[in-house]
Amino acid sequence: MTRLSCLCAAALSLATVSLSSPTGAQDWPARPIRIVTPLAAGGAVDLLVRAVGEEFSKNLKQQLVIENRPGAAGTLAAATVQRADPDGYTLVLGSPQTHYIAPLLTKSVSYDPLTDFTPLTVAGELPLCLLVHKSVPVNNLKEFIAYAKANPGKLSYGSSGTHTTHHLAGEYFKAATGLEMTHVPYRGGSPAMTDLLAGQIPVLFATLSTTLQYIDSGNIKVLGMIEATRSPTRPEIPTIGEVVPGFAMPRTWLGFLGPAGIPADLKRKMHADLVRAIEAPDVRKTLTVAGFEVVTSKSPEAFADEIKAGLDQYRRIVRDAHLEAQ
Repeated sequence: MTRLSCLCAAALSLATVSLSSPTGAQDWPARPIRIVTPLAAGGAVDLLVRAVGEEFSKNLKQQLVIENRPGAAGTLAAATVQRADPDGYTLVLGSPQTHYIAPLLTKSVSYDPLTDFTPLTVAGELPLCLLVHKSVPVNNLKEFIAYAKANPGKLSYGSSGTHTTHHLAGEYFKAATGLEMTHVPYRGGSPAMTDLLAGQIPVLFATLSTTLQYIDSGNIKVLGMIEATRSPTRPEIPTIGEVVPGFAMPRTWLGFLGPAGIPADLKRKMHADLVRAIEAPDVRKTLTVAGFEVVTSKSPEAFADEIKAGLDQYRRIVRDAHLEAQ
């Protein structure tokens, strides 16, 4: 081979390596960014993606493409991003459903929630609460537990569906208190709330923001929050853990993740740009009105630590509730 041929071959080899290597922070973004969401268009979660995405796109001066891929408990969307190149151009909106519940309770999940993604930041939280119909003769959680123990097996609780955060909150509550309650799964939170208001079910685990108007009108009673801390929007509502020592569910977050392997400098830039978009005043207002508690992660590593801790806790919940993967 001639010297010129060697130089050409070396140049081609370097070009190939360059093209196949992940994008560096200094070059990103050079083309449109795709965010894959596990839910259909419309609704509060889709609103979050679009509100944050619009600000994100404006700040970066680059087009954003939002791809709705509902189905399979959110795993279709997550698996799509798992298989993408770690170049910063494909993100997923993850949640406890995609990163805790589905990996533990769905046999067909093809990804590892800890090793197959690059966590970037939480964007919002939807706290959950325990509600009862106004006819239930209790005014607080302590009275409810006593009433349920005095009437074993007579109470049922509703949720937005089997193997949802609402369902697991109910099973965890039963395990922590020793109560006997029958689970009644619904196809979404709205029909479950309709039956609670009508008195068809006495107890419901639901998203706080969707229930406030009914709590304020006196049609239902809220007994406690399932998370470790009180909601900043309704600090007067106690946590279940204040009555049941040690009870606390991981927070119900929504956050952005990329595929595993995003370079460290690009990961830090993406985190900073996403946080900037989430915390923009107009975005914060839009999300707050829609019922989100706007929160962000201090760093990608902090978000990764939260996911690991949450997954460990959900493992214990699934074990204690004797739930099996399907």
